[in-house]
Amino acid sequence: MKTPNGDFGKKMMKLFGLVAIAVSGAIIALHLTTSQPAPAATAPATALAVATAPALAIPAPQITAELDVPPGQVFNNDWRIGIITGADPWSEEEYLAARRMQERFGANRIIRSTYPANFGAEMDVTISNVLSLIDQGARAIVFVQAVPGAIAAMQTARAVFGNDIFFFLGVTHEAPSLVAQHADIAMISDDLSMGRVIIEQAHRMGATSFAHISFPRHLGMANIAARRADLMQTAAQFGMQWIELTAPDPMTAGVAMSQLFILENMPQWIATHGQNTAFFNTNCGMNTPMITQIAALGGLFPLQCCPSPFHVFPEAFNISMAGREGDLQFAVSQLRSAIAAAGGSGRISTWSVPVNMLLVEVGVMYSIEYLEGRVGRHDRAALSRITQEVSAGMGGGGVTLSNWPLGGGASIDNFYLVLADFIDF
Repeated sequence: MKTPNGDFGKKMMKLFGLVAIAVSGAIIALHLTTSQPAPAATAPATALAVATAPALAIPAPQITAELDVPPGQVFNNDWRIGIITGADPWSEEEYLAARRMQERFGANRIIRSTYPANFGAEMDVTISNVLSLIDQGARAIVFVQAVPGAIAAMQTARAVFGNDIFFFLGVTHEAPSLVAQHADIAMISDDLSMGRVIIEQAHRMGATSFAHISFPRHLGMANIAARRADLMQTAAQFGMQWIELTAPDPMTAGVAMSQLFILENMPQWIATHGQNTAFFNTNCGMNTPMITQIAALGGLFPLQCCPSPFHVFPEAFNISMAGREGDLQFAVSQLRSAIAAAGGSGRISTWSVPVNMLLVEVGVMYSIEYLEGRVGRHDRAALSRITQEVSAGMGGGGVTLSNWPLGGGASIDNFYLVLADFIDF
């Protein structure tokens, strides 16, 4: 298949320079958006501050967010979509979704790559892998999770290949205000509303206190910091005691060490704070030992940081999904039985739809419609329709979309927040 902008090999010298500049800019932006201190305990829930780091070194086009953008070039049956996901156990959901999309549409239509496990220190690898997908003919890129380096990858891709590459980003790690300048569409779990709905769910489960477990790197991210502020305010409204707990950062201490920390400390935390304490952890890897300890010893678990019946639950309760990958109803049925056997009935819940998997499939389905000339680069109505269709096809419940707020009634039109119904075990 012909590449989008000629012979990629002729651009390699230019590319190496652009990648180096983009990585440097991405590191600066990442520092500016993650090195801020955690918000004080008195921070109001409405303080939805969005980082405003300066633009990165390579200029990128301002993507319009108008709803009447005309459809793009029609590729008919000559389109190809690239998907980039993680490959470690905590990215299994999006990795599986990418594989399912490839099986559904064929390896000649869907091509896949991954970002490195140590993505913070290897942004150049992430950028190169995105560019490789485009070099192989991808005219749309679905990037979930959109780890640090995603903005630099989009900038470099547009500088090398032109502006016609479509970018759909899910679970973005970089500042929404910056992501929205370069992505066509971005989507993430509604961390802002989750600050309200998690506490409401915990209250329904009988929680009288709420324990928030995190570390400085996560607390410096705009969406996590805003969610924490909302959690604190909503907990106060429900009369819940707020408990702030700190855990090791898996990026520096290692996943195994952070998991061991949770495993060793959960019994003491449950004993100290009581059976009616709801626990929430901002890191995926630490949720597995936390869930097993809650099921066995008490406490409440209203939601994971990346909500989904597929995310950490099967591993925590030794449920094999071999041959049933992506079968939501099977997973829910098996989890109900396993959680009941472990003594956790009524004390554990999650969303009824696997959100990271949802974002991969929504990204692919929207990209197909764009590449076939049926929708523009950003069509709100089409995105909402596709999201509901994908959720229903998975057997999930309702999904609500809103936009990232900027204050004063303004919002980022092409940056979407996803909220789904709960399911109780």
